[in-house]
Amino acid sequence: MCVRVELNGVLTVRTGVERSSVEIPDDATPVDIVEALERECGPQIRPALLKGDRLRSDTVAIRTSTDGSQQLTSQSTIRNGDTVRFEFEDPDLPAFN
Repeated sequence: MCVRVELNGVLTVRTGVERSSVEIPDDATPVDIVEALERECGPQIRPALLKGDRLRSDTVAIRTSTDGSQQLTSQSTIRNGDTVRFEFEDPDLPAFN
């Protein structure tokens, strides 16, 4: 299936990628998206977004679909047609709600 991928701010600088579309298998996770993006865009992708097999502590993955937006974990399942946005979250700054 095909999903759109968006990165912003610091993550765009780290990876050199702002937007892309990647093919991933059914029941894929955000980690699978990172691996597909790495194959397409280069080896700088994985260390910018992952630490081992998990999202970095300063990286948040958000699914945008017809059902709205939802924060994802490393193990969340991606659905066909989703847009997954990876955002940098500075751990030293307070979160604003």
